Amino acid sequence: MGNVKPAAAQVVAPVVITAATAPAGVRPALARDATALADPMREALRTLPLAKKRFLAGLPDGDQFLLSVRVAASDTSFRHASVRVLGWRGNTVQALLLPEAANPAILAEPMPVSFPETAVVDWTLLRASGREEGNYVGRYTDTARQVEGMRLR
Repeated sequence: MGNVKPAAAQVVAPVVITAATAPAGVRPALARDATALADPMREALRTLPLAKKRFLAGLPDGDQFLLSVRVAASDTSFRHASVRVLGWRGNTVQALLLPEAANPAILAEPMPVSFPETAVVDWTLLRASGREEGNYVGRYTDTARQVEGMRLR
């Protein structure tokens, strides 16, 4: 018997989903998420065209334009993920899917993705100074977690 090397683990490319492209098993969870986040998502999507215009006009060095999207996690679930926008062609976004800080095992390195603008849940303009603009859904969920963790007397 010769030296047999184990096969390298295959990296499954993440799939950014929209309501139209989500597997049938994911759609109920997607609908619940959309209902729970309706107000901040509405504001994020209302302000996205102006934020996109600013990105396309060029950002100062060190600034980053981030989007929140949903990525299929299984046939029946998804996770929210962040991408750093590299470019925009019409209504198609080219970006790098960023590793999840809480679970780097899911994705260790940024991975190129392309998806329709309709997949966007939220946007954040992260300034080099650390100041944020946008992040409507992110701030909403952060506040909801804080309130959830408060003890009632």
